[in-house]
Amino acid sequence: MAKPELRWQTRRCVAVLDPAAEAGSSHAQRFVVRREGGDDGWAEFDLARQVVDETTATDPDVVHAARCWLAARGCFELQLHTRGGDSVASGPFDVESLGDPPAQSPAQRLVTLAPSNAELVEALGAFDKVVACEDSTDHPPMAASLPRLGPDLGPDLAKVEALQPALVVSSLSVPGMERIVTGLRARGIPQVVLAPRTIDDVLHDLRRVGARLGLAARADEVVERMQAEIAALRRTHPAKPVRMYLEWWPRPMFSPGRDTYADELIALAGGVNVFGERAGASVQVEAEELVKAAPELCFVSWCGVDESKLDPQRLIGRPGLEQLPAAKAGRVYRLDERFSGRPGPRMLEAARRMAAAIVDSGVRRG
Repeated sequence: MAKPELRWQTRRCVAVLDPAAEAGSSHAQRFVVRREGGDDGWAEFDLARQVVDETTATDPDVVHAARCWLAARGCFELQLHTRGGDSVASGPFDVESLGDPPAQSPAQRLVTLAPSNAELVEALGAFDKVVACEDSTDHPPMAASLPRLGPDLGPDLAKVEALQPALVVSSLSVPGMERIVTGLRARGIPQVVLAPRTIDDVLHDLRRVGARLGLAARADEVVERMQAEIAALRRTHPAKPVRMYLEWWPRPMFSPGRDTYADELIALAGGVNVFGERAGASVQVEAEELVKAAPELCFVSWCGVDESKLDPQRLIGRPGLEQLPAAKAGRVYRLDERFSGRPGPRMLEAARRMAAAIVDSGVRRG
């Protein structure tokens, strides 16, 4: 039997998915909790309630682990109980509490563990302080010469520890990243944790990280520039918003829901997300639902796929989409996911490109 994959950990235990539990969504998981020198425990988390056995409940770090699991799924309200119903901890929390408090002096030796985090540090003019990053970081160009630590959902934390960074810029922007944040904490590696869900969150993160690096004034400049860009985009909106479909993955089809920065980017471009009424950051849709939604413009922006390999024909020629007006009219565009899929300082480029497509298509001409 393959070794179960670590899902989260504390300094006293590790948690893996329970192999006996029925497969479910990432928003409801049951774990085997393995403790050194003791019997295995268990835990069961979903967005509404998190339950642990009585022994695990005494672990001082389990509250942090449960909060990280929730934050990676866009939830910031903890309801942690024992199986007997006793409350361990409850109430709202913020992402800032999941990292370490600021050091007395600005951090000079950094590790970044998401492409958007590397771009944020670069925007602050501090990328020369970065000593390593995860594999998918491709900006700024100087990142090409840095040591790589593995994929963004599975970096080698032993390598991170060996580098002795003053600060790791980690993330809880997608499910699975809780194993990284809890793993760093278990190793005593200082980190600032980001979990941006909105454009305002990105602006706030710029100021948070800027303060940690002694670059508060520079952070203010970047935020003010982005705010000016946002205002400029709003001034160019068409009189009537354009109905847009943004595709994050083709099979099965996934698109942004209402709870994500991508929905905001579509609005900034002068559009309305045809699936923007659906709860969640990423929603699965069927071909018949897309035809019924009748988008005027479509964008293919598949996660992890280089812009040169994005093929609008894979949407236009897909079974079930023969009647899609945007496909018939040739209004299906490539959109680089390095802008649309990364919550960082370059994200507004996605809105600019979608706005340009509105003009190019002529869908609101006259």
